[in-house]
Amino acid sequence: MNAIITLIYSWFIMLCAYFSVWAISDYLLGNSLLALLFLPFALRLGINLHTPKIFWLVSYCAEFCILSLLMYASPNEYYLPAIILSIASLPVTFIGQKYYQGNEARKLAVQGVIAVFVSLLNGIVSFSLSISFFYTFLTSLTGMLLIMPACFLGYDYLFKRKWIPLTASLVHKPISLRAKHILIYILLFLLNIFIQVDIPEEFHRFALFFLAIPIILLAYHYGWQGALLGTLLNSIALIASTGSFSRGELTDLFLSISAQTVTGIFLGLAIQRQRDLNNSLMVELNRNRTLTRQLINTEESIRKEISRELHDEIGQNITAIRTQASIMKRLETSPKIEKVGSMIEQLSLNIYDTTKGLLNRIRPKMLDDLELQQALQNLFLELDLENHGISTALFWENKQNEPLDHIQEITLYRLCQEGLNNIVKYSHASQVIISVLIRKDIELIIQDNGDGFNPETVKSGFGLQGMKERVDILCGKFQLISKERSVSPQQHGTTIKITLPRL
Repeated sequence: MNAIITLIYSWFIMLCAYFSVWAISDYLLGNSLLALLFLPFALRLGINLHTPKIFWLVSYCAEFCILSLLMYASPNEYYLPAIILSIASLPVTFIGQKYYQGNEARKLAVQGVIAVFVSLLNGIVSFSLSISFFYTFLTSLTGMLLIMPACFLGYDYLFKRKWIPLTASLVHKPISLRAKHILIYILLFLLNIFIQVDIPEEFHRFALFFLAIPIILLAYHYGWQGALLGTLLNSIALIASTGSFSRGELTDLFLSISAQTVTGIFLGLAIQRQRDLNNSLMVELNRNRTLTRQLINTEESIRKEISRELHDEIGQNITAIRTQASIMKRLETSPKIEKVGSMIEQLSLNIYDTTKGLLNRIRPKMLDDLELQQALQNLFLELDLENHGISTALFWENKQNEPLDHIQEITLYRLCQEGLNNIVKYSHASQVIISVLIRKDIELIIQDNGDGFNPETVKSGFGLQGMKERVDILCGKFQLISKERSVSPQQHGTTIKITLPRL
């Protein structure tokens, strides 16, 4: 019972819509047969493409009802070609619906093929009735280019979008109507009508450029759907600008509408495609950032585990060695044995100190206990820069006092650690300045007044290469500037500038 009621309602709505578009077409063209080929046939094709075949009966019943009324109202008119063309388009729609699947571009392409094929068929039949083939073809094609994508747009909006039921939780939420966009497009639409009606005759050729503005704006904001809406508005503006059209004016009108529709849809598809690619790129970028965070966290976890294992194992072994050396000295009191025992104790202490330094480089415990600024200050002490004759300064700027991500803290610490190690080993510098500026991005600057070097000769150095790789992992920028003392005695040294994005 519900299915029958649905079919009756659908038939009634289709009947009203069909008659309305026929009335508009007949007023515009002044020819009942061409009026059927212009908008009504296109409406039926567009609806049939998006509905199951059982509902085709509804659209064809509505069409034949209108044809029967027209034959009754105008018995002198010849409507047999319209009936033949209506039935002839049925297999075309049947075949076209099989390929009408996939993405939006493919569906619009299938619509274009159907529109061209059916328009050719209409033109051939009309030509046999002494009606211009080109004019009939253009009339049918223009109507289908306007109506069929509009049917796709309505179908996508009504049946493919997720509708949220109006529940009590949504009643009090504000409704966003995008009033700014609505007002802009209304003003553009009124401006188009004003241009068509009141522009001087000598400027009529430039009117099409003004009509392209809303199509471009709508395509930019809403893709091909917006371009189609702009084309429909422009079509209304073009038709409303003149009360009646001659055959030549109608031909120009249809050519203009067809060109605008095709251009607008292609422009909208291109913009939408570019937007989809940008969204995919952003998704991949966020995915890479997540993987990077996981990679760095995994690396630090491994470092921490290795550091703990080495500390426990080596610490126990060194303690055992020292204990055995002490026992050996007590058992054998000869000077030679005592000297050997003391040497073993001293060597074990040296191994412990060296291992402790290496463990601190692998996983500095201070990062877990101190803030980054304090950890960097402590790094100067650990590397014993003062005893190497190097004065140090740390400039820290974080005006908004925003906390850094743990991954960024680790990366900044590692970069400073590696940079200071290189300075101690190779630069012969007397001054080091580290600047950390936390703003929209994070900027790290490491400067020294050492001997400098030629960057071309040390590109494969493990230290600098490791720093650059760390920066690249976080999508940052690495810049190296160095002036050799022998080349520039007054201004020499190395500056490393690193910029990291906020996570």
